[in-house]
Amino acid sequence: MHYILVFAFLLAISDKVLADESVTIFVKETSYSINSMDEELNSAKLESKLKQLKFSLVTLVVDYCAGPVMVAEVYVALANANSSVKNLHLKASGSHEKSKCKNV
Repeated sequence: MHYILVFAFLLAISDKVLADESVTIFVKETSYSINSMDEELNSAKLESKLKQLKFSLVTLVVDYCAGPVMVAEVYVALANANSSVKNLHLKASGSHEKSKCKNV
């Protein structure tokens, strides 16, 4: 019985470690969000949240309406929060219709 509890504890810990190894950052037109969180973040809050996480894999999902400054701020936040990023993937999202963008 003791071994089963130890094994279950180790599995729980390893799931937490594996879950934190990758992070998805959604770059929107005027804000950011991390993973499936609904919280809208500015660049300072994004950096603060990233400092709390341990990860080495990053996926940036960049909305069509997001400007180059928004993307640059993510790179700065990543550099300040975590220097151990080993892999970064870029994905595009959103519509290419300019009428859907508010800051155009």
